[in-house]
Amino acid sequence: MRTPPSVPLDARLRAEAPGRFIALSEGQTHYLLDGPEGGSTVVLIPGATLPLFIWEPLVEPLVRAGHRVLRYDLFGRGYSDRPNVRYGPELYERQLTELLAALGLHAPVHLVGLAFGGLLAVQYVDRNPERVRSLCLIEPDGFGTKLSLGVRLMHVPVLGEALFAVMGERQLRARLPGYSRRPELIPELEARFLPSTRITGFGHALLSTLRHMAIHTAAPVFHRVARRRVPTLLLWGRDDRITPLHIAEEVHAALPHAEFHIIDEAGHLPHYERPDAVAPLLTEFLAKPHPVA
Repeated sequence: MRTPPSVPLDARLRAEAPGRFIALSEGQTHYLLDGPEGGSTVVLIPGATLPLFIWEPLVEPLVRAGHRVLRYDLFGRGYSDRPNVRYGPELYERQLTELLAALGLHAPVHLVGLAFGGLLAVQYVDRNPERVRSLCLIEPDGFGTKLSLGVRLMHVPVLGEALFAVMGERQLRARLPGYSRRPELIPELEARFLPSTRITGFGHALLSTLRHMAIHTAAPVFHRVARRRVPTLLLWGRDDRITPLHIAEEVHAALPHAEFHIIDEAGHLPHYERPDAVAPLLTEFLAKPHPVA
């Protein structure tokens, strides 16, 4: 079964999106901004494929705690543009820096990153420590995990594009059951996630990210950030089958000062599966004093 034909990200499609759009140097970024204007800013950075909807369970608790909450789609994902550029750390850093500036959010922020978004958060602190008050990392990428043969082949230029055209959606669909052991969540994720992968340019963005980001080799960056002693909260689902719990030991060893919690009865999306457990941990962590490095 081939991947369905792609659709353009046009005005009609954008009209269906919640939230707003803002023009940055590489194109339009889709975002939502909630909470009181005077609250400290919490930026929620999604993973390599899932759009910003994945943060919904945390927004109300964070707003209720008095925070200004920014969610956005990474370039190439969700309803944000898919520029035909190299998807490396510079692009993602520039997107976040320009987004914060365009929205007038100039004070240091709290960064919360999921999986690939956790890697982006760590890289952002490494390059911009004065702009970050704290880190919350939910099963961050950056350390070695076992890759399927199909994923390894997609790293190869030309061959990767051909494979993605034939089996890209099948691979993404097959990955979803590993996100959670709660079967009722899988159809929900599929219905909310797969349409965005059919927007023209998603394949290029994902393949370029796989090839130009240190998704499995970022340990040196984590060690550098650890030396800055940025207040850090590390969360992991006990039943994560995408980034297994043994990886958490490597991450915590690289960030020994981090406050570390394992979330029971949760997999790769603990904040989505168990917001009752994650939201209190996050709001309590954010309530602590966090001097800027």
